[in-house]
Amino acid sequence: MACPTIITGEEFLKRTLAHIDCQAQVIGSYGYLALGEPGSLAATLVTGLLTLFIAFFGVRLLFGPAPGARDLVFDVLKIGIVLTLAFSWPAFRTVIYDVTLKGPAEIASVIEESSGNGSATGFADRLQQADNDIVRLTELGAGRNTGALIDSDAPGGSFKGTALEDDSAYGTARLFYLSSVIGVLAVLRIAAGVLLAVTPVVAGLYFFTQSRGIFAGWLRGLALTVAGSIGATITLSVQLAIIEPWLADALRVRALGYATPSAPTELFAITLAFAIVQILMLWLLAKVVFNRGWLTLPDFPKWPEPSTLGQPMLAGANARQPEIQVLRAERMSNTIESSIRRERSIGSERLVGTTMTSTSETGFPGAGSSFDAPRLGSSYRRTATRTSRSHQRRDKKS
Repeated sequence: MACPTIITGEEFLKRTLAHIDCQAQVIGSYGYLALGEPGSLAATLVTGLLTLFIAFFGVRLLFGPAPGARDLVFDVLKIGIVLTLAFSWPAFRTVIYDVTLKGPAEIASVIEESSGNGSATGFADRLQQADNDIVRLTELGAGRNTGALIDSDAPGGSFKGTALEDDSAYGTARLFYLSSVIGVLAVLRIAAGVLLAVTPVVAGLYFFTQSRGIFAGWLRGLALTVAGSIGATITLSVQLAIIEPWLADALRVRALGYATPSAPTELFAITLAFAIVQILMLWLLAKVVFNRGWLTLPDFPKWPEPSTLGQPMLAGANARQPEIQVLRAERMSNTIESSIRRERSIGSERLVGTTMTSTSETGFPGAGSSFDAPRLGSSYRRTATRTSRSHQRRDKKS
């Protein structure tokens, strides 16, 4: 498949866009067919991954729990999806190839017609016509030396307030215009072609959980190319809706022999602004496509019931009362448990001391423990009467 040759002149932009689109289709279709043919590296890789998947499934049947009906159905669907993506060109072309490369243009055309930015002329022809008008305006110049001023007292009616030179402003504006159009569309189309071409290799990675993230990234990359193509086309249609009537008016004024002092700066600002918009559009769509999960919102306080609206303090006290009761009961249980442990430890120490005393006196444990052991509180009681000197003197006198 021979892509159109790029030549300089009036059809430079149109031929460049056609060549880029042709390259994307060639890379996506012929690359897929080359990798998916029998005996190729991709076919061998997918066959090996399929063999491992079936082997692991058999090992799980032998040594693991029996899979449910849901897991069995999902595994069969995985095999069907992988084989369809890797080796079925008719199904792949209908479901993914045409949607990726041809779907964005159709969707963008519907949006343009409904928004009023569409035209009977082709989109590439409109872009080329705008570029040709910029070239003609550059050739005519702003009329600094030959053009007559329409109203020198009006803002922008003279060349005194111009910040850029006429020729450099027109040339740089056309540079921004061509770069933004060719660069953005080339990135999206070539990326789509490469992702479509490597489908037979990426499809086999869907079998296993460890490599499924690469497959998900491949799908998100295709989604980005589709969304980016739609966004870039709509952005360019808005730019054309602004620049087409502006160029027509500027050329008409210059054809009448009047000067356009503000035209270079205005054209430079329009093309530079939309070049930045194209980049920001791709960044925004990438953020949307590669976003993970749902956005989580903070927990908002619940509204009180209507019956408690008039009693805020009482409602708050009643709401805290169960928590206070739970804490009080926990403290009481901890106190009782610690006292019981302390009494048990003291009792065990006394029992051990008594047993050791009886064993040392009788020679064997347990002997005399019921008769000879001192009673509790009597171990240090006096066994003789207490006598003092005064008591002895009183007894001698008597």
